[in-house]
Amino acid sequence: MKSLLIIPLILSVAACSSTPPTYKLSGYKGPEAMDRNEAVQAAKQCVYARMRPNVEYLSVRTDAGPKVMVPVNVHCEPY
Repeated sequence: MKSLLIIPLILSVAACSSTPPTYKLSGYKGPEAMDRNEAVQAAKQCVYARMRPNVEYLSVRTDAGPKVMVPVNVHCEPY
């Protein structure tokens, strides 16, 4: 009777302790920076649609050392 209770307990502990697998996407290098013109045009489209542009930035380390904020995406949000 005790063995019936111990086996599920061992299986549940083993299932919780294992780390989930990580998957790599082929051909995906990460978010790409937008050009200045692309970001401005996307923000203008939000304004023309009577919405507020929300620009997402990503900090990128340069060769010189300091980090630079680079626009990655523009979302149109209601006022």
